[in-house]
Formats: sequence, C-alpha cells, structure tokens
Amino acid sequence: MNVTDLFSVQGRVAVVTGGSSGIGLMICQALVRNGVKVYLVALASDPIEETVRELNELSRDGGSAEGYPCDLSCKESIHEFAQIISRKETHLDMLISNAGIRRDPPVACNVLTASLAELQASMWSSRPSDWTDTFAVNTTAHYFLSVALLPLLAAAAEKTTTTTTTTTKGRDEGRGVIVVTSSCASMHNVTNVDLTSYATSKAATDHLVRLLAAKYSRFYVRVVGINPGFVPSKMNPVGAQGNIFSALFDKVPARRAGNADDLAGTVLYLVSKAGAYVDGVSLCVDGGRILLANGQE
Repeated sequence: MNVTDLFSVQGRVAVVTGGSSGIGLMICQALVRNGVKVYLVALASDPIEETVRELNELSRDGGSAEGYPCDLSCKESIHEFAQIISRKETHLDMLISNAGIRRDPPVACNVLTASLAELQASMWSSRPSDWTDTFAVNTTAHYFLSVALLPLLAAAAEKTTTTTTTTTKGRDEGRGVIVVTSSCASMHNVTNVDLTSYATSKAATDHLVRLLAAKYSRFYVRVVGINPGFVPSKMNPVGAQGNIFSALFDKVPARRAGNADDLAGTVLYLVSKAGAYVDGVSLCVDGGRILLANGQE
C-alpha cells in the first residue's frame, strides 16, 4: 500500500461551487495543487477571474482552474452550467457542492440573555424570503446540481483504467463522487445567536446526502457530506473584530478554529481511492465542537 497512490487525485476533473472564498477556495487550492482540473463556480459578483488566476499560479502536477458564474438558486442557471461542462468533459470525477448562505434575523439578540419580548421580536423579524433563499442555496441547489451532472459523474464511476496487470473501474478509485458541504450547526442546538433558518437548512442537507446516495447507489455515484465547525469564511470571519462566535473558539476541544489542512485532508480522503468505500454518510470536521454544544451555547 502506497499512501501517495491511495490519496492521489492527479488528472481528475472537479466542479467546486462557492469556490471563490472560504471553504470552497480552500478545497480548490488543495485540488489544483494535487493535479486536478477544477471548474470553479461562484456568483457573477464574486472575484472569479482573480481567484482563477491565483489558483493557476499554484498549479502542480497538471492542476488547473477555470471559472464560471452561476446563480445556484436558479434551476435554469444550473442546467445551463451543466450543459457547458457536458460539452467540455466526457466525465466528472467529483462535484464539491459547497456554496451556502446564512440569513440572520434583521433584529439581532443574544438568545442566552434576551427577554421574552426581545427574543420574540428578533425571531419575528425574520423574513419569509430569508428562509426561502437559504433553502434554495443550502439544500435545493445540491439536489439540482447532482441531478444535472449525474451522467458525467456516472461516467467517471464507470470509467475503466487498464494497466499491464490490472483493470479497474473509476468507482474503485473513488471517482464519481458528490461531496456536499453542510455544517455542524445541523447537529446541535444552535449558538448564542439565532441561526434557525441556516441550521434547519443544513439538517435538511444532511438527510439529502443519504437520500441522494440511495437514489444513485445502482450506479455507485457516491454522495457524502462534510459538516465543518468554525472555519474562516465570509460567513464566519475568524479573527475579525466583533466575530459573534469568537467567545466560543476556546470552548472547542481542539482549542482553535479549523484551517485549510483540516478541510483539504477530509475532502482528499473522500474523493480519492482512500475513500472509495465511503457512501451516504457525513463527516463532522469541527474539532469536537458538537461534543460540548448540546445546549444553546
């Protein structure tokens, strides 16, 4: 057994959504550095060209990046993007469905200390559109992306590689996998702020992982989830002054926020031969956060 071969993803093709910042960018950097051709997906308002240029400067072992704008809350936009990829590729080794949003109540409060009236006012200030938008990106988009790209993913799982001594299918090498980014917020009772719509959408996403894995099982297009804890992103600017979660970092058993190595290592495991026998489960990458976060804090 060779560790390098076990975790190798060189020469593979990936789509990464939400790839211009945060966790998505960390994953893109890891993949490009390890020889993957990455199609980065982000909003048109995100710095796609700049990010792609920086990723290509990191390129090793044939890795590369191309960027495409796509509104993942729109089914038609997802279809158009899938058509572009289908014209460019015969297979897709991995879909990293990572994009997500959070919509906090406009009227904020500390749920641990607020009076009944303050708590009600904060929760009532949430707009129906906040819930709709959150679920559209955090849950529904994963569904439509996986469906739109399913033929390419199945082709990767079925792809045959022949050497002088063996013949293997892509599925045995970890190809044809969907990795969905959820959150450890789906696994505990929120925090010191009201993340109800976000946490609920992520709990739905966790179950979606299992549903999709079951639906795609005949083709062994694997579907797995990752549930990160505190990791630097636009949504969670670790180290920034006034971060609403900063008081909680030292309460994580790991005594720190997550970093690029934590996320990259998890994803490289799941999308390589090392993780080829893992399907329909979600891995919590949170430094032990949920072990202690069983109350509101």
